[in-house]
Amino acid sequence: MNKFILATIFFVASCASSPHKSSEPSWYLSPKQNNSENLYGISVGANLEEATKSALVDAAARLMVSISSESTSTIEEDSRGTNEEMRQQVRQNIEKIDFTNFRISRSEKVGPELFVEIEIKRDPFIRDQKEKTEFSEKQVSDLEKNLSASNPVQKRASLLKILDLEKQIELSSRILVGLGENIDLKEKLSRIAFFKNQLNQLSDKIEFYFEINSSKEIAQTIRTALNKEKIKVSNSRGGTNQITISIKSSSRSSEIYGAHITKLQIDFANISAGKTVASNTLEVTGSSTISEKESYAAAIKSLEEEISAEGILKVIGIVN
Repeated sequence: MNKFILATIFFVASCASSPHKSSEPSWYLSPKQNNSENLYGISVGANLEEATKSALVDAAARLMVSISSESTSTIEEDSRGTNEEMRQQVRQNIEKIDFTNFRISRSEKVGPELFVEIEIKRDPFIRDQKEKTEFSEKQVSDLEKNLSASNPVQKRASLLKILDLEKQIELSSRILVGLGENIDLKEKLSRIAFFKNQLNQLSDKIEFYFEINSSKEIAQTIRTALNKEKIKVSNSRGGTNQITISIKSSSRSSEIYGAHITKLQIDFANISAGKTVASNTLEVTGSSTISEKESYAAAIKSLEEEISAEGILKVIGIVN
């Protein structure tokens, strides 16, 4: 299994804690430890695919131990609570790790269960993490160059993209540190704090205002979502950093087999200093067997679900 294989790992704690029978193979009971050449993972499943994915989860868990241990010993200039939050984020993000060039080094069928050991080449894995970090850092650099010339909405969108990239950089950096690579983790975390501070300062300045003729139900849904993200919404027009949200909507209703169906199209325009700086159009659908009014309410509920899935800033067009 030497060809290039890409696997997305979903870290499921129950996979590592399943009880097994005493007939487990000896190599499974005393698994190989990571060394200078290879990383290892073991697991059991009903078939080869299931067992292999779970073994890769085990490999991720071993890296998790290394990363957590290194995080504890690294002096980070922040509060203990924030450090723990960072470690929790790493634990969550490590649910998806791209493993390349792995092979099934052992497998043994015991009754209905298949025991598997996987082997991952250490150097290619480290190289991939370094390349991923370098690529993300280049993207951050490109976005950072344009920050000073951006309007508040564009700057906020860029900072959100930067922080998303920085999370990837942090994850890869912690993995590399856990693998013994010489990475300046303090510098990486300092960069994250720097961009978070910029975003917080900008968020304090930016406020949204809804045009008076905006749909009441839609505007209230958007207002609630912005408040949840701690973004200020003003009840009066005016202000240097104020963004006016214009919401235009149209709905089409029909009745199919006794059910009322409403398709609601919504156009969002974000206006700053008289210019539209961001916009988005989306369509949501609602249905009800009771009435057309209820189907419209269901369409608004679909809008709420869209916001929950995509994020309020993407829905209104601030973030692509």
